[in-house]
Formats: sequence, structure tokens, C-alpha cells
Amino acid sequence: MARREQLAETGSYVAGSFAGEPYLVTRSESGLVAMSNVCRHKAMEIASATGQCEHLVCPYHGWSYHLDGRLKSAPKVAGIRAFDRDNMRLPSFAVCEWGPWVFINTDASAEPLAGELDELDGALTESGWDRLHYVASQRWNIQCNWKVYVDNYLDGGYHIPHMHPSLDAQLDMASYRTELFHRYSIQSSGAGAPGDPRTEVRADQRIGDGAIYAWLFPNFMINRYGPCMDSNWVIPLGPDRCQVIYEFYFEEAEGPAADEFIARSREQADITQREDIAISESVQLGLASSHYDQGRYAPRVEVGEHHFHQLLHHAYREHLGR
Repeated sequence: MARREQLAETGSYVAGSFAGEPYLVTRSESGLVAMSNVCRHKAMEIASATGQCEHLVCPYHGWSYHLDGRLKSAPKVAGIRAFDRDNMRLPSFAVCEWGPWVFINTDASAEPLAGELDELDGALTESGWDRLHYVASQRWNIQCNWKVYVDNYLDGGYHIPHMHPSLDAQLDMASYRTELFHRYSIQSSGAGAPGDPRTEVRADQRIGDGAIYAWLFPNFMINRYGPCMDSNWVIPLGPDRCQVIYEFYFEEAEGPAADEFIARSREQADITQREDIAISESVQLGLASSHYDQGRYAPRVEVGEHHFHQLLHHAYREHLGR
């Protein structure tokens, strides 16, 4: 995935990899295009990071492609037999824009994600998320399976009073609730009383009237509160490792007052994230214990986690053809 602002101009591109699949998103003259980032010649990755170009050129042997993935040129292949230029384009992926993001799916026939998110789109639009500006991003490498991190996010706030004293002070946990939808869920809470000594940033400043914690199957989270929003993209790196890309958005992004608020708000987010990392890494160690079999769902709060597991079970069975 990428941010819309990274692909605003014709010729701009974003390259990355997810679950071992290199991808590339470009802005061609006809619009956004998502495709494989693997050259059809010798499997070299064509582009890296972000940038802008008139056409894509593989650094290995100079094969080039149009921004929509069609082969442009293949040096020194004159005389090659059975070379179908039209069949040498980069494989296409599904792509859609929603909010400040661009989402891709390696299944080119996948339904657009945005069409599934009506309730969430309404809640975020009502919160004024169109006023937000991207400020910064941060990457965390975590020693846990990606599903452990997602489980922790979806436990309905169960762990917040026990593990997040600063966040607990900013929320009204009595109002915390979880709503389930087809392939996503929304957790929400009102704001706690301002002036709680457990937090350096007043709840009415950072949380505003309350918080929205939205999760999109399988690995994307949106945290909307007060004048802020952050997103978490959880990337599997192995059976016991993952990376979380944290992006920060704020209503006011310039000026001394905004700089101070952003710094303090990010410090608060950093505290919560480090606490969640400690939880996730401890759980990963515990899962390897010969004395742990399986846990039980707390039905009053862990409905989001159960929903995630149902979707995951269905996806696994579908992939295996069962």
C-alpha cells in the first residue's frame, strides 16, 4: 500500500514487498496502476522505494516498461523465437484509493476495498479526517507472529487498564464497545476526564470527544482521535517476526504550537506502542511453552479477536480448497 500524496503526479511510483511479493504502484496518464515489480526477463526487481520517471527500466539488463506495465523495449533480443511482446507485460494487481491511502491486492479480480467500508467511511468522514495532514512514519521490528500483534489490538480494550495506564487515563473505558462488519471492525470509546496525572497530554486535547480504532482484515489499523490519526500496517516477516509501519496524521502540521503538540502526542503514542510490543513479544514466547495449549475468548470483550479468527479460518480454507 501507499499514500495518495506519494502518487499524485503522473510518473510517480511506489515500490515495496509484502509476504515475499514485490509490488509496484504507478500513476500513469490513465490513472493508478498496480503490478508486479519483477522483470519478465531475469526476475530482477525493477524499482525501489519511491520516485518519478517517464518509464520503468530494469537495472539488470535495461528492459523497460511503460507506466501501465506494458513492455516498452527489450535490448538485444532481435531474432529471438516465439517472443510475444504483448504477453511480456508486468502482471496486474487490483488497486483502489480510499481516504489518504492506496490499497493493492495481488488478485487482479478482487473486489474494490472501498465498496466494503461504508460504515467506517461514514464514521471517519464525520470525524473530519479529510482535514488531516501526513506528518511522519516510523517502523517497528517486533519479535512476534503478525497475528499476535493483531490479536492484541482486537481484544476490545480488555488489556488497556492493565497494560496501558497512560492510555487508560485518556479513555472512558465504561463506554468502550466493538462493532463487527463483514471484513472489518470498529472499536470506539469516549474520552476520559481531563487532567488525569497519569498522562502528560490532556485527554480533551489529544483524544477530543473520543477514539475510533478500526481494523481492516487482515493487517491494517486506523486510530482516529481528536485532532490526530495514526495508522498501523502489520507486515509478516516470518513465523515469529513482523514489522509495523506507523504513520502519523494531524490537523495542524505547521507552526511552533503544532510542532509541540505533535511531539508530545507522538511521545504518548510511543509509550503505548512500546507497551504493545512488550505484550506481543511476551505472548510469542509464551506460545512456545510446552505447558500452553490454547486460551479462551472473554465473550463480553474479545468479539473482535474472534471475528478476526473466523475470517482467517475462512481464508485459510479457501486457499487450501477445502
